[in-house]
Amino acid sequence: MEASGTDSEGREFKNAADMWREELGEGGDDGVKKTQWYSHGVGYWQGVEASVDGVLGGYGHVNDADIKCSEPFLKALMAERLSGADKDRHLVALDCGSGIGRVTKNLLIRHFNEVDLLEPVSHFLEAARESLAPENHTAADNHRASNFYCIPLQEFTPEVGRYDVIWIQWCIGHLADDDFISFFKRAKDLCWTKRIGVLPGRICTSRSSLISAGCISINRRTKEDSPMNYLL
Repeated sequence: MEASGTDSEGREFKNAADMWREELGEGGDDGVKKTQWYSHGVGYWQGVEASVDGVLGGYGHVNDADIKCSEPFLKALMAERLSGADKDRHLVALDCGSGIGRVTKNLLIRHFNEVDLLEPVSHFLEAARESLAPENHTAADNHRASNFYCIPLQEFTPEVGRYDVIWIQWCIGHLADDDFISFFKRAKDLCWTKRIGVLPGRICTSRSSLISAGCISINRRTKEDSPMNYLL
């Protein structure tokens, strides 16, 4: 049974296809509408303060809980990568939708020798660059933020063989379905794609979808025909 949904302005859609027709045009291939979808999303975040409270949409108080829950998840995910002969390997992560470097600074840089940050909002990325300068974080000397890419997720192709983990949280909700699938296809050489674990707690499991008209993002339900299950 198809599930209906609403957006944050109260508009109702009978199913996901109905919503995408409204947002992206028939077949989802209206280039103008898709450009507007992404530019409106980035435009929203360009008006947001470069702070923990800002990037968490006014819910800065969830930061500590988010990091606390993410750490055991990451350790479990990486257990097989860090066992045996691989325990001393040089590890590299990509932080997608990195914002001000909140997850990199509080989590990833402690476990990876290098972290690359991917973020389309320039003032967020500059704040991350400053926050993650060697004199401003407490990670080991051989752990560092290496590259800062001011590129949207839907336009980025991970370097083959570089990353042990690609970390994606809320930013995945900004992608249209076809771009959502396309990104994971471009990252298919990564060992963790067989588990698709690095989307911790960010997939809506209700029988409906919700689109936020402000920041232009969507919570995807898990359903047999959803992009998430396509990837699995």
